[in-house]
Amino acid sequence: MLNSQHTPIHVRIYERSPDAPTVIQSHGLLPYGLMLARLQLPFFRAGFNVVQWDMPGFGLSGGPRGGCTIPQIIETWKDLLAWTHARYAGPLYSVGFAEDGVTCYYAAANDPVLRAMSVHILTEYGDPGNVHWQGPPWLIRLKTIAAGVGSKLSPTYSIKATDAIPWDDVFGRPDDAHFRDVFENDPLRNEAFEFRMAASMLKSMKPPVPFEQCRTPIQLIASERSQIWPFEMNVSYFQRLGGPKELVTLAGKPHWEFNREFDETFCAHAIRWFTLNGAWDERR
Repeated sequence: MLNSQHTPIHVRIYERSPDAPTVIQSHGLLPYGLMLARLQLPFFRAGFNVVQWDMPGFGLSGGPRGGCTIPQIIETWKDLLAWTHARYAGPLYSVGFAEDGVTCYYAAANDPVLRAMSVHILTEYGDPGNVHWQGPPWLIRLKTIAAGVGSKLSPTYSIKATDAIPWDDVFGRPDDAHFRDVFENDPLRNEAFEFRMAASMLKSMKPPVPFEQCRTPIQLIASERSQIWPFEMNVSYFQRLGGPKELVTLAGKPHWEFNREFDETFCAHAIRWFTLNGAWDERR
């Protein structure tokens, strides 16, 4: 457990050696770290240290359940990156599977501590396309105003997680039914999000480093048929990146498939990108 902003953060570590390259990762707003071992172990098998942390109020971390905000997640990223950099001498990389990739960009773009990123989503908070399932842009703007007022009047009021994120698009394949049953009966999952979290997801917030000024090498692994974060939206932000970058298109794939083949393929792309960006240079 680490202390970040007076909140105990649960950290899971797979350690090779102090001088090995290290991958740091978190999770999206539905799962938590213990559920994602198949997205941690491929990096360890490839020779990386893996540092995985649960967001505040998720999984085994402290904090109100479903009550953290996007700015709090960004600040926690900064604390975990600093702690990991101090602990390990090898180059440091990050991989994101959902909002964890976006919040890492906000926290660490152009930070020399981080050698390269691999993300599954690249967007800007406040873009209606980021929450397009909530309705047309005019309705999203109204919801943003309402959520902002609600977060001030009753910040801990909760809404069902299934109303905030379209689970049918996350668990969209017929063979995902078993995974969804297991997930919905998991006592550690978040069943609801507090108003303050929902409001922070909708609020407009420019990244500290504009995409055009980013010099951190970034790989985008984008699902062609994602019904949650549209492929075209992801690519539009990718094209704005000013530094080294790579686009990997998962042709014909939804946002995610809950099977080992998808997980291993995703991680293999990230491992290759990190290798191209110096993961083993210092050890040759």
